[in-house]
Amino acid sequence: MSRLYYCLIWLGLHANLMLADILKYDPVIIEDAHLRTPGLIRKYGYQFEEHKIDTKDGFRLTAHRIPKPGAQPVLLVHGLEDSSSAWILAGPGRGLGYLLSDRGYDVWMLNTRGNRYSRKHRKYHPLHRQFWDFSFHELGIYDLPASIDYVLANSKGYEQLHYVGHSQGTTSFFVLGAERPTYMKKIKLMQALAPVAYFNNVPLPLLRSMAPYVPDILRLSQLFGIYEFPPEREVWRELNYKLCSFAFRNTCTYLIMQLMGVDFEQLNSTLVPILLGQYPAGSSVKSFGHYSQQVSSGGFIKYDYENPYINKRRYGSVKPPAYKLANINCKVALYYGQNDFLTAVKDVQRLRDELPNVVHDEKVAYKKFNHLDFIFANDVKELLYESMFQVMSRVDKGEL
Repeated sequence: MSRLYYCLIWLGLHANLMLADILKYDPVIIEDAHLRTPGLIRKYGYQFEEHKIDTKDGFRLTAHRIPKPGAQPVLLVHGLEDSSSAWILAGPGRGLGYLLSDRGYDVWMLNTRGNRYSRKHRKYHPLHRQFWDFSFHELGIYDLPASIDYVLANSKGYEQLHYVGHSQGTTSFFVLGAERPTYMKKIKLMQALAPVAYFNNVPLPLLRSMAPYVPDILRLSQLFGIYEFPPEREVWRELNYKLCSFAFRNTCTYLIMQLMGVDFEQLNSTLVPILLGQYPAGSSVKSFGHYSQQVSSGGFIKYDYENPYINKRRYGSVKPPAYKLANINCKVALYYGQNDFLTAVKDVQRLRDELPNVVHDEKVAYKKFNHLDFIFANDVKELLYESMFQVMSRVDKGEL
């Protein structure tokens, strides 16, 4: 224990010395860090709408829209612990939500259940255990169908929408396609940024070493009544923000890189306080548990309740079944990085080979492109988004 303690101290000091000149204090950036998605969109002169979407299992979700009435709708779905702010925090000229709006699309940014914008349920309160009984599975079978139907119902003349997901936003879509294949007819094109399904080759030793212990951690958290992570409390948010933006800002940035993939060349240092002000936005402890099961199993499987009787009752089998990726027959475009610690190239290629209708497969040319770069890189427009726009245009024109 003492060795681990000293190693952590050394890591913190080393990171702060190494990154001492990277992060700068900027009052304008600090202001943006404390604005939420509606405030950010309005501040930069874009139209804004907020919509409430009810799911069949009782959740009320919030979708943020940069409206273009009559235009082709695009639904953007964030990753684990993220929110709609992911698509605009890089600012006009770089944020994907802004860029799509500039190109004439009707932009919808979903907030999935449990994040700071979607904490309502018709029966349960966030203090109730039942509120947090979900993972990416429920996002796929409840949140996405309700959102797709709502967007199309508010997009006259359109029977299909473009879908863009990052990380968990791709996992939940794969669940949707596997479990609700009829919805694939409503998808014009699904673009998967850092697609997450398999973890056989992730280059993150910490992730693999911790996965076997996650069930015990989950049981312990339930014993103490902890079902969400992190707790959505103003005091915790402000403490996390101040610690990581000021007291230990370099250490926090260094640790983020160790989880996402080290790439200081594309780190937009002036925006780091905004990232830390917006993220994490909250989710369930169970979500982490379900992902850990994917790491341990080597497959893409439904949630394992680790009780043969519960599994048998839910699935008709002692072990949870794998999701049927062959059902995802809409057009799919895959984008992945070579330096992504959470999405390995070989795992994405395995996914590609199992999906029936991949129309575009792109390994980002920039070799240091990591998991965070998909939404936060300095040159993300040139490295990634321009290619995405070309694929969308070709699909819109019927060329793909």
